[in-house]
Amino acid sequence: MPVHEDEKMGRYWDARAREDALYFVDSRAGRATADEDGFWRRGEEDLDRMLGLLGAAIEPSDRVVEIGCGVGRITRVLAARAAYVQALDVSAQMLREARARNPELENVEWLHGDGFGLAPIADASATVCFSVVVFQHIPDALVTLGYIRETGRILRPGGWAALHVSNDPGVHRLANGGGGDPESHPAWLGSAVDLEAVRDAATEAGMSLDRVVGAGTQWCGLRLSRAAK
Repeated sequence: MPVHEDEKMGRYWDARAREDALYFVDSRAGRATADEDGFWRRGEEDLDRMLGLLGAAIEPSDRVVEIGCGVGRITRVLAARAAYVQALDVSAQMLREARARNPELENVEWLHGDGFGLAPIADASATVCFSVVVFQHIPDALVTLGYIRETGRILRPGGWAALHVSNDPGVHRLANGGGGDPESHPAWLGSAVDLEAVRDAATEAGMSLDRVVGAGTQWCGLRLSRAAK
């Protein structure tokens, strides 16, 4: 039977989790790094940097959905600040790693996603949705736009989202003919999204695009919100 695109993504990230989970979640420190403390510390730094740029903060009463949790690098920090976190990932192996590395997180629900949306999460159940260094790896920009529409579905009135996307198509092109290495795979190279398409998807989902930082780059941050009733 043919393998669907969501299954391909899951298999790719399962393999990366078995190969070197920390590197493929955060490649800045290199492979097989012994600096695991630095890995977790950079998770908090990355969260604070993105929230600061977007003028947002996690409150103790928040119910947060994290898209693309990996091994829980950001989840760990979200759980310390929020009331409850639903952490979603397309890779079952990454989720196994996350549970094993974060056994103390009693206010986190680890969820296996389908690679297309947020189906396990109820309508209007979250006050915050967060994602960083995830959408830039999705090969089809239409899938990323689908996640943005899904974000509108799960947010409560008055809720907000901080999402990282890429706006630079050039960084997603395969150089020098590629090869068989994991970092030449479409699930690593990913895709860029058009900001007008993002705005349209947000509007369709009942949200407004309130702030954009880093437009035209690989590191574009979006703050979206659903109006309070």
